[in-house]
Amino acid sequence: MADINATKESFIKELQALWSAEKLLTEAMPLMIETASNLGLKKNLALHLAETDQHKMAIQAICKQLGYDHEGEENEEVKNLLTEGERAMNTQVSPSNVDAAIIAGAIKIEHYEIEQYEVVADQAEALGYEGVAQRLRLTLEEERQADAKLNFLEKELVKQSAEIGAPGLALK
Repeated sequence: MADINATKESFIKELQALWSAEKLLTEAMPLMIETASNLGLKKNLALHLAETDQHKMAIQAICKQLGYDHEGEENEEVKNLLTEGERAMNTQVSPSNVDAAIIAGAIKIEHYEIEQYEVVADQAEALGYEGVAQRLRLTLEEERQADAKLNFLEKELVKQSAEIGAPGLALK
């Protein structure tokens, strides 16, 4: 019984952390979209912003369904990643390097989200919340697709940069 309670407690904290992450991202992404110069990156970020808002609402619905508060402590890890990304964007001079900084930061955040959604979906399953686990795995798949798109854009940006002979594109 203690194991189930510990899993349930962890599950609630992880859901709240994911909700906070999605909230922070919906607040930060409009600036990334505005700052990006690459049209493909702008479109990708805009589409993922809509998905991110859906992810946030899905977590709220899951918490309501299970009788938990969706708000917890602010997600410091995502907040730090966003701060680091903003700093990287602001130190770049060329538009392509700004785009590269946005992509690199976004990939770091996607990796965090993928890892966390895997954990929370497994916990939901362990607790017998099959429908919740399915919804979380759907979000997990959307995060994986976003990561794949960002990695593709990163490669395209490097390729374009090489073709025009742009000096030292800083991706990581």
